[in-house]
Amino acid sequence: MSFLAIIPIWIASLLLYLSSPKQRLLANPINKWLGYLVALALYLFANALFAHTFPLVSALLASLVVLMLGLVSVTILSGKSKRLFMTTSVLLVVLCSTVGGVVYVA
Repeated sequence: MSFLAIIPIWIASLLLYLSSPKQRLLANPINKWLGYLVALALYLFANALFAHTFPLVSALLASLVVLMLGLVSVTILSGKSKRLFMTTSVLLVVLCSTVGGVVYVA
């Protein structure tokens, strides 16, 4: 389940970045409050997914570490080409879904 928790945190990091007026991926930033609320909901959902695998404090720490990694990664990748950003995002989602699904079934 912990691999599946990375996906909502990645999307939350992306929403937080896209809410910034200095973002480079969209022509106009998305609504700040909507982006923050959806990112918070996704972060809480990821905490719940991590809590299925780890104790509560460990789950909170793991989700915080993944969020920090996601925020830095989204910021660095946004400076590169959009194609590289989209390729990395799709690869992350497919890899986490595949590994998370295999671990969950096995």
